Amino acid sequence: MKKGLPALILWTGICSIFIGLSLVFSQTQIPASQYAIPSEVFKIMAVPQIDPVLILDEFKEAASLKGKIDRDGSFRVRVSRQGGFIVDVGKEAYIFDTQLSYPGPKLGWTSLGFGRAENEGQLPPFIEKEKKGDVIVRLETRSFRIERRLHVGGNRLNISDKITNVQSEDAGIIYAVDLAVPEKTSPFLLGGAGRSENRMTSENPSFFATQAKSRLGWIAEDAVLRLQLAMKSSPNAIRMFVERFGLPAGKSYTFQWAVYPLAEAGDYWTFVNDVRRDWGVNFQVIGPYDSIDLLQKMDFVRDRDRLTAYLVRKKIKVISFAPWVDYDNFHPGLGRHLTRPEMKALLREAMAAYKSSDPDILCLGSMEGNFVSPPLALQKFLWDSAPGRPKGQYPLSDDQMIQLKKFDLPWKDCLLQNPDGRYRYEVYFRGPKDGLPLPQVSLAVFAATGNRQHLYWLDQAKFLIEDVGLDGLYIDQFSMAFNDHQRYSYQGWDGVTVDIDPRTGTVLRKYIDTAYVGIGARRSLADYVVGKGKFMIANTFPATAEMQSVPIHRFNESEWDIDPLAWKEGRIPPLAAYPCKGHFSTPVALGFRPRRYGPGYEENYAKVIMKGAISYLRHGILYYHYQTEIPESGAGAGDYGAINHMFPITVEEIHGGWVSGKERIVTCVSGTFTWKGSRKPGVLVFDLNGRPVEARAEFIAKAGAWTVSLKLRDWAEIAVISLDTQT
Repeated sequence: MKKGLPALILWTGICSIFIGLSLVFSQTQIPASQYAIPSEVFKIMAVPQIDPVLILDEFKEAASLKGKIDRDGSFRVRVSRQGGFIVDVGKEAYIFDTQLSYPGPKLGWTSLGFGRAENEGQLPPFIEKEKKGDVIVRLETRSFRIERRLHVGGNRLNISDKITNVQSEDAGIIYAVDLAVPEKTSPFLLGGAGRSENRMTSENPSFFATQAKSRLGWIAEDAVLRLQLAMKSSPNAIRMFVERFGLPAGKSYTFQWAVYPLAEAGDYWTFVNDVRRDWGVNFQVIGPYDSIDLLQKMDFVRDRDRLTAYLVRKKIKVISFAPWVDYDNFHPGLGRHLTRPEMKALLREAMAAYKSSDPDILCLGSMEGNFVSPPLALQKFLWDSAPGRPKGQYPLSDDQMIQLKKFDLPWKDCLLQNPDGRYRYEVYFRGPKDGLPLPQVSLAVFAATGNRQHLYWLDQAKFLIEDVGLDGLYIDQFSMAFNDHQRYSYQGWDGVTVDIDPRTGTVLRKYIDTAYVGIGARRSLADYVVGKGKFMIANTFPATAEMQSVPIHRFNESEWDIDPLAWKEGRIPPLAAYPCKGHFSTPVALGFRPRRYGPGYEENYAKVIMKGAISYLRHGILYYHYQTEIPESGAGAGDYGAINHMFPITVEEIHGGWVSGKERIVTCVSGTFTWKGSRKPGVLVFDLNGRPVEARAEFIAKAGAWTVSLKLRDWAEIAVISLDTQT
């Protein structure tokens, strides 16, 4: 006999409140084996065996370009007769070859390079230099028409490759860009991290190469190249490629990427800051930020004295409220989910309480990005038909699919569909304070311009901002580029995403990349919030250019990639991939929850938080709280220290160990820093418990600026240079 829900709660007792401290962020932790699912193309693609010395010896130039490197000289671009090119920085060369696959009995390759590929019956490319200085490379084959444009703009080289499918059938194309250097180099940085291969890196779609006397950064800029980018490297070569690209018959698509040559004095951070300026992402970041579950802590919120003292100590300037609108909002006292009028009353009361303690604090509502709560009757059926399942995501069974289709769900056009045609549902548990946790069921969906989830987003945003009157909103799981498991849907084709047979190059399957089709919906939601003059935070960093410079705040949950106590005090923290995703956005990551790490961490609560903040600064990013509660006394005691003084900051540059902005400089390494402005700044220094210690700094006045020489216990103290010297 199947185990059902207790009759007395009639399913409305399915709760949506955490037992213990609630989390305001992602509900389901995807197993590592499902988080990343490389394509068959990724598995077979290898780093090319390029002989740079031979290419340089036999090189025949067809055209050239010149560009400047900021204050440090120039670079030259030499285009080969076959359409590849070499970037010369001083006496050092960076060799670029591009290949496109074409279908056949065996996968074939067409090359814009140096004559290495067995091309598809092609004539040599036509190459010309236009009067305005751009170099154009045109190539026609039986499968494709290719037009490459090379343009020097400022200190960067822009490359666009327009590919037209001249076949009568839709084509799967492996587009690969190869770089080789003559000598072994320092390890390439792929997506900011030192690893031999990388994928799912659209938020930081870059690599960085280092030679003895020069450097070079590369970055993808168009949506498909960013979303599908994968990289593999060897000691002297790297391959960047798309692993799922399809192009309809007769249609065109343009890949766009840029190269930043640098002199010897440049480094990865020089490259990052050049891109940040070019992409227009250096706007003001507001904080500190945290979140609160009102259904658990409303008694605290209603106690004005406690709330005021809390805000004085913690200095929160942005707070997001749970419960979520229309999702995960079971009220244990009422024994049911909240209606919108009840949500409105609760949120308004909380906002009034916070603003009575701090009129300037920003109060946000919370939305879920890609899960929706279906009717209670359907939730009950989905649980009762497969009871006892642990927290996770599951495909619907045959019987569940039949029953689901009997419901007139508004999300029919956006239910996430597995390759076998099944929809997906999520199980998680919430419970009353004095009872057993009870199951919650939600359905996986995706937003695309004009579909139901897009309209649902806009309706929820209007409710929070116009009806409730909040200062803005937080939305979870926004970009969908962070996770293969929740990303793809198989009820149609988006026109660019396919599985390719790595043996023949033919298209095996067409489907939808929700990260791609949702670009317009995401921009629409952000434009609505910004257009209302409101504040928006989204979990996950931007994955495409359309969202990159929109002035909303972005972060990710980098705690999953770092153990704050695993590295010794005073040593540089290890480089991790996930925080590097923030290098081209608002440089902020959500913080650490000591209880998540197990025994010994809560006893070192303050140290976990401060070492977490230092590990983030090592990656050039700042710290947002993840429901942090540092004890004032006893085990794990400390204070909020530098985190209270990191914001607001209008970012100008980020570096390994420090972030520089108009209002302040935040650093955990010693150095000499330039403070712009005639007023002498102050320096606050905090230890690993977040408590103030003596600042060791020297100040020298210059014309309209100050030089601040600061001595710290590197990687064990955090300093803030600003005009605000009050702890």
